[in-house]
Amino acid sequence: MRGWTGRIVVAVLFVVVLVLPLAWSRPEVSAPRGGRTLIIISPHNEQIRYEVERAFSAWHAEKYDEAVDINWRNLGGTSDIERILKSRYTALAKGGKLEDGVGMDMVFGGGDYFFDVQLKGGIEAPIVGDGGIVETQRVSLTEPVTIDPAVLAAAYPEPLIADKMLYEPDGHWYGIVLASFGIVYNHDVLNARGLPVPRTWSDLTDFHYEGWMALADPSHSGSVRVTYDAILQRYGWERGMHTLRRVFANARYFAPNASKVPTDVSYGNAAAGMCIDFYGRYQSQKIGGGKRVGYVAPAGATVVTADPIAVLRGARNKEVAVRLIEFLLSVEGQAIWNFPKDDPMGPAQFELRRAPIRVDMYEQYLDRMIDQVNPFVDIAKPLAEGTPSYFSVVPTLMHAMCMDIHADLNAAWVAIERTDDPVKKAAMPAEFDRLPTTDIAEVWRDVPADGPSAERLAKWYDTHRYALARMQWAADTLGEEHIVAACAGLSDLIEQLRRTIDEPGALPTDFADRYRHQHQQVERMIGAMADHERMIDFQTALLTMRRPLWKKFSWAEDADRRRWTAFFKDQYRKVIALSKE
Repeated sequence: MRGWTGRIVVAVLFVVVLVLPLAWSRPEVSAPRGGRTLIIISPHNEQIRYEVERAFSAWHAEKYDEAVDINWRNLGGTSDIERILKSRYTALAKGGKLEDGVGMDMVFGGGDYFFDVQLKGGIEAPIVGDGGIVETQRVSLTEPVTIDPAVLAAAYPEPLIADKMLYEPDGHWYGIVLASFGIVYNHDVLNARGLPVPRTWSDLTDFHYEGWMALADPSHSGSVRVTYDAILQRYGWERGMHTLRRVFANARYFAPNASKVPTDVSYGNAAAGMCIDFYGRYQSQKIGGGKRVGYVAPAGATVVTADPIAVLRGARNKEVAVRLIEFLLSVEGQAIWNFPKDDPMGPAQFELRRAPIRVDMYEQYLDRMIDQVNPFVDIAKPLAEGTPSYFSVVPTLMHAMCMDIHADLNAAWVAIERTDDPVKKAAMPAEFDRLPTTDIAEVWRDVPADGPSAERLAKWYDTHRYALARMQWAADTLGEEHIVAACAGLSDLIEQLRRTIDEPGALPTDFADRYRHQHQQVERMIGAMADHERMIDFQTALLTMRRPLWKKFSWAEDADRRRWTAFFKDQYRKVIALSKE
C-alpha cells in the first residue's frame, strides 16, 4: 500500500510541477486565424507582429469578406535577414529559378538603407543571353509594386523627411513608420554611479560608464548600424571616431539582439545604452512608468529614417501583400502605432510607441498620441551637404577597432584614466586614437548610388592604376602568367575609364558590372594560389583596389577586419606599455 501511496504522491507532484507554471504564465499571444496566408520575414518584435496581424486581418475581413493569417519568420536582426535572403536568392539564381521566390512574400522592417541599397541593390545573378552566353547581372531582391494613387498621395504628400526618402519612387519599398535613435538610461544606476542624465552621445564617453554601457553588435542589428553611422555623420569623422571608441571601451557587452540593450538597462544591469526610439520608449513605459528608465534622442545629433515594407521577388501572394501596404498607410493602419490601448483606433494589447509616417497624423491626431512629438518638426534635421555615410562598413570597422579586441581596448582606456603622470597622460590619447591610414575616412565612405563625379573618377583611376601595376609586377616576377593576363583585362578597363574622366556620362552603363566581373576573376586566381605568403602579398595590393565605382565588394570586409584588427591591437598595447614606463 505504501508503494502505491508513494507513486500517487509522485504523480501528483509531477502534474503540479507541469501545470502551475502554465497556469501562472501569460497566455501566448495569437491573432485571429483566417483563410489566406501571407509569409513575412521581419526583425520586428512580438508586440508589433501581433498588432499588425490583428488589425490587418480584421480590416481585410471587413473589406474583402476574407480573413488573412500572417506567418511571421523572425530569423534575427536586419543583417541576419540580409544574409539569409541573399544566400537563398543566390542559390535560386544558380539553378535558373530566381523567379520561383524563396517561399516568403514580404520583408518588413530594417531601415531605408537596408531596403534601398542591400535589398533593392540585390545580388549578382547569372543570366543566359543570346546564343546561350551566360553573363552576370545585378537583380533586386524586392519586386516593385504599385499601390492605389490616392493612398500614395495621402501617405506621402512630400517624398522626403529632412533629406531621407520616405518611399522608393518605383515601388520597391514603402516606409510605414519613422525611426530615430537615441539613449536609454536607468536613473537609479546613474545616481549610484554619480552620473548625470545623458543628453547626447559624447556624454557616454565618461569613464564612470566603464563596464556599465550596453551596446549591440552592428553586424546583426540594422538599427544600431544606423545609430553608429549617425554619430559619424553628425559629429564628423574624427570626433565621431573618438566618441565611438570611448563608448565602446566603456561597454559591458555587445548583444546580438538590439532589444537586449533596453531590457538590461531597465533591470539595472547597465547604466545606459544606445537603441532605436521605440525600444527605449516602450521599456521606459513598461518599467516604472518612466520613473526608473528614461529615453532621449540627442538633439541635432540623431537621424530620422523610414522603416519600410517591401514585396519580395517571386512572392506568391502579391495581391494580399499590396493590400497590407495600403492598410498600413491608411489612417486606421497608422493609428495602431502610437495611439493608446484605450483609444477606439488604438492597438488591442500592446502600445507600440512608434512614429507614424503620415504627416497628417500629427496635424490631426497629435493630441491622441502617447508620444506627442512630431518628428517632421521636432527631430528631423538634414545632414550637411556632402556628408558621407559609413553604413556599409560600420560592422567591419567596429569589430576591428573595438569588439574583436575589446579586452585590449578596455585595458588601454583604463590605463589612460589611471595614469598619474601628466606628460604620459597627454601623450597616450594620440596612440589610442591612431588610425591605420590618414585617408581611411575617404576610403571607407559609401559612394553615392547615382554614380561618381569626375573628381571621384579621377581619384579612383589613380588609386587603381597604381595598385594594378603593383600586382602586375609581382605576378610577372613570380611567373604567375595567368594573373598577369587577368590584370591586363583590368588594365584595359581602367584605361577606358581614363578616357571618360572629364565626362562621366560617356562611361558605358555596363562598365561597373564588367569591371566587377573581371575583378572577381583576379580575386579567385589569387585565392587559389598555393603559396600562402605570395597570396597575402597579392591580396594586400588587391585591397588597395577594394573600392569599386559604385559599390563595395563584400569579400573585402573580412580582409579589412583581420588587417585593421592587428593594427588596433598593436596600438592599444603600445598605450598600455607607455603607462608602465
